Amino acid sequence: MTVSLNIEDDVASINIDDGGRNVINHDVLDELEAAWEKVEADAKALILSGRPGSFCAGYDISVMTGDDPDAAARLGQRGGRFAHKLFGSRMPTVAVSTGHAFTIGAVWLACCDIRIGEAGSFKYGMSEVALNVPFSAWPLEPLKARLNPQHLLPAVLHARIYDPAGALNAGFIDELVGEGEGMEKARAAASELAKLPGKAYGQSKRQLRSEALAVMAEDLGL
Repeated sequence: MTVSLNIEDDVASINIDDGGRNVINHDVLDELEAAWEKVEADAKALILSGRPGSFCAGYDISVMTGDDPDAAARLGQRGGRFAHKLFGSRMPTVAVSTGHAFTIGAVWLACCDIRIGEAGSFKYGMSEVALNVPFSAWPLEPLKARLNPQHLLPAVLHARIYDPAGALNAGFIDELVGEGEGMEKARAAASELAKLPGKAYGQSKRQLRSEALAVMAEDLGL
């Protein structure tokens, strides 16, 4: 199993660890979607994390730049549907980046309410244009919402790559902590957020993001 789930004291932790770079394919998404159903039923807050060295390296590049554009579209759209769930989740969401975060990984970070990154020789970025993969509408919505405006164009159009300090400045993460400190920080944040009235939190978040969620839903065919 690549995806593990633990729920303790109303806080769910979904961890992605494929033993390598945390590449996203349909098998990983099968596990993520199954975990998500349990989280929605049984938890009041969520922590999303990767493995040491890589939060998520992005989609399976062999699919996204291969000879089958339909296969690339299917994988991309499916990752987008999970992004829509994260961005529109009625519960508080906290992401912990313990390594590299590229493409869909960086988008999933943008979809979470609090994003904590660990220091290290890591890179963040949206490399689609450099890979000759044009953006559709759905990933741009969370990026527009969370990236600092002066970094949106360089990150998206110029495929600029950031180190953790640069990612903090650009808005890929909200806080930068030392190596090995991210999960403890995330648990503290998620535990506090879980105490907030869930109905008020969820309705307010969806109101705040209603236009962006509508654009994403239309583009993803939801």
